Amino acid sequence: MTLFRYSILLSCLLLSVGYVTQAQSKQQLHSLLGNMPAKPHERPDTLEKLRIDNGWRYHLKFLAEDSSTLLHTPKDFIYAYLFVPDAAARQKLPGMVAIHQDGSHNYLGYLETAGIAGDADQHYGLELYTRGYIVICPDRFLHNKRRRIANPDTLADVFDKADLAEQHWVGQLLSTGRNFIGKEVYDLMLATDVLMETQGIDRKRIGAVGHSAGGQILPYFMFADRRITAGISSCGVVEQADWFAEDAISKRNLLAVIPSFTLLARTSDFMGRLAPRPLLLTRGLFEWGKENSRQRENSKRHVASTLQLVEESTVAYKAKNVGEHLQTIYFDEEGGRHSFPPGVKAKAFGWLDKYLKTP
Repeated sequence: MTLFRYSILLSCLLLSVGYVTQAQSKQQLHSLLGNMPAKPHERPDTLEKLRIDNGWRYHLKFLAEDSSTLLHTPKDFIYAYLFVPDAAARQKLPGMVAIHQDGSHNYLGYLETAGIAGDADQHYGLELYTRGYIVICPDRFLHNKRRRIANPDTLADVFDKADLAEQHWVGQLLSTGRNFIGKEVYDLMLATDVLMETQGIDRKRIGAVGHSAGGQILPYFMFADRRITAGISSCGVVEQADWFAEDAISKRNLLAVIPSFTLLARTSDFMGRLAPRPLLLTRGLFEWGKENSRQRENSKRHVASTLQLVEESTVAYKAKNVGEHLQTIYFDEEGGRHSFPPGVKAKAFGWLDKYLKTP
């Protein structure tokens, strides 16, 4: 069955059973993100100011959370690269939060989105700067200097040590009424605070883009922070119920679990709440491979899950007469693998410009 026919069939099924997204109240959905600490009120420190082509790159450090005697946790600082075009001195420019991936590159973190290290297709923070955006590339917690291991700033893959430290930190969050996704959202809101105070920023034109785990976080971030007016999730967001199902394509690390999530909501409830704000998803047709029948079947299931997620979320967008604001790019460029290839990126950035480049 083609993707188009599958989409039509699924639409009819959803209508026939009377499916309605946004089943839960906004307050209930917020509660799933867990407790949120009070924001600190400290200005970021500038660790470096570097002249680059047509602008400046700032290396920043700012406090996310103070130390606590409850679990003897240290101060938690966020590191970020901030790109400011020269044009910001003359006119208001749109802003962008670039959210990096993770996996085996947790030792790189924000160096990838800033274009300093890592995979070339992950340099989208720097690339958006060259398109005229003021861009902040924050380091997500559990990455780079924010790994709670010996010598966290070393550019080395010490995955085993880092993995145990990650589980310990998330355990601390869970024991205090918080969770992984909620912590990510909180940190990104702080990064947005910094972006909003940057000279030349147009506060009404702020977007966000994330790949893989960065894209998985994006809808929850946009749900919690309405300052984000458009977003791109590259090979990212998935339905939580599919993620932890017994017959999931792969067994999952518990780090990303949201306690009680499947009892109260679906991921489409969060995505539906973003309407009318524009949201673009990308999904490779063969993110789980295509070398054998099992890989092809897993990739097909992954795409089918995305189709259903989008169909459920579209109900809320159509209810506000903005169905076109929720778009998906299914691609086979570069083998349809889990990536952000040039052609897809060009389409995605063009889509983003349409909503954010016009004052």
